[in-house]
Amino acid sequence: MGLFVRINAFRGVGHADVHAALAEFWSRHARRVEQVPADEWVDAFNLYEQRDGWTVMRWTSGWEWTLRRQAQLHVSEALGCAGILVFVYDGDDWGYELFDRGTAVDWFIQWPQERNTWFPGRDLSGRPEAVVAAFPDLALDRSDVAAYLVQRPDDEESDDAWDVPARAGDRFRRGDECAALDFLALLGVTVAVTEEGLGWPAPLWRRFRVEPPPADVT
Repeated sequence: MGLFVRINAFRGVGHADVHAALAEFWSRHARRVEQVPADEWVDAFNLYEQRDGWTVMRWTSGWEWTLRRQAQLHVSEALGCAGILVFVYDGDDWGYELFDRGTAVDWFIQWPQERNTWFPGRDLSGRPEAVVAAFPDLALDRSDVAAYLVQRPDDEESDDAWDVPARAGDRFRRGDECAALDFLALLGVTVAVTEEGLGWPAPLWRRFRVEPPPADVT
């Protein structure tokens, strides 16, 4: 099984404020946010301290997709910030959902459009200018962002030319299961790769689970 990870990165807001906004969202859905001891071996959301202007949260391994994305939009709206959801699915491909002040504004997935099951009806080619506009303080170069937003070619003959590092100095090729980490590094979120797995750029601040409502037996 390849790398499977989903993370939120919120720009310019503190970790405590992100946690408070998440707790507010889940309470509206009759769900309680419960803190988990840092050393307890359970599947939990990991929220990291703000560093370099980013507050990063790693999702649990659960498959729920719709409510968690609504939660990130609530945080973005409540705190008036931009952010991004970056995910890697089974090491095969990666993608993102970009949002700003409560509205999703751009989407990208490496696989061509016809493989879309994540964001039905959306253009998945990614718009570099949207990424640049969402994070103006980073002074990103459009061409640098565009280098990562290149979808996998349909024919195998073109795959070798595509499967190269997006930019000089990158750690991974486009087809590598960790290719999304180079894109994150461009944004200023540097994730290490260790023998134990992924190493996050800031100390862990809090682990928590979202408890289901009493009537939910799933």
